[in-house]
Amino acid sequence: MRRDSGFTLYELMIILAIIAVMATVTMPPFLSWLTAHRLRGAAINFMADIEMAKIRAIRENTFVAVQFMADTDPNQINRYEIFIDNGADAGIRRAGERLLLERSLPAGVRIPRGELTLANPWVRFTSRGLPADLINAESIPLVNRAGRRDIGLNRLGRLWIQ
Repeated sequence: MRRDSGFTLYELMIILAIIAVMATVTMPPFLSWLTAHRLRGAAINFMADIEMAKIRAIRENTFVAVQFMADTDPNQINRYEIFIDNGADAGIRRAGERLLLERSLPAGVRIPRGELTLANPWVRFTSRGLPADLINAESIPLVNRAGRRDIGLNRLGRLWIQ
């Protein structure tokens, strides 16, 4: 007698069904973890970029501005630029002002303009590392489907994630 080796179609279908059930159980928690991780990473990177702007203002003995911008929806800020501000038009980048960094927020992470507590859609640091136009502590919210992280900034230039 001859023995047949290998898997039957029935056995392969059962294995594929088990894999499909395992994927449906494990994927939702993984996707929610991924969106929360994107928000946390965006908050850390954003805070580090603002710290860099503050340090560059001190090092170069000039104004350095962080300007928040929207690509498509004007109510949702999803990118920002950091540049040397010559003071001609405070906080808004004009021709001749040197760009230090341009960054987009990760997919799904945005700054809702209606929840931004800053008076203007920018922050300017003086040559002493202090925010130029800030009177009280302000917060810059970063949101996505996983939740919200606020970047706090006080008038002495201290940054923190709330």
